[in-house]
Amino acid sequence: MYLGIDFGKKRIGLAIGSKFPRGIGVLDADRDQHLVVDDIADICHEEEIEKVVIGFPERHQGEAGTLANEIKHFSEAIHNKTNLPIVFEPEAFTSTEAEEFLKKYVKDSGHVSNRKDGKVDELSAILILEQFINKESTTNDQSR
Repeated sequence: MYLGIDFGKKRIGLAIGSKFPRGIGVLDADRDQHLVVDDIADICHEEEIEKVVIGFPERHQGEAGTLANEIKHFSEAIHNKTNLPIVFEPEAFTSTEAEEFLKKYVKDSGHVSNRKDGKVDELSAILILEQFINKESTTNDQSR
């Protein structure tokens, strides 16, 4: 079982799964980082997580995005607390994809409310984890 994380300054979207990821909510990123990491460690223990997959922002030429340093520090804290392997999954426009999906397929979804209630962040975490799982299964298929 994997834990997918969409890290943001206000909210942290979460998803779990090994074949078909599902969202499990968001955490308030404005809280003390130790408390957030404790919550993530609890989830990892309860859900028997084997690997943590964190979306990592990259720009066009592969250079790190603006949150890269914060994400690295955050991932180190998670690893130190859980001793689980951390994988960075390149993410490009997952929040935009999530917003577009919600606008198109969720009845009465307004841009502002989806941002505030964390639906975009949770869906972004699902997309990050789904991308990782798809790569893993492709790699495993090719090695057979």
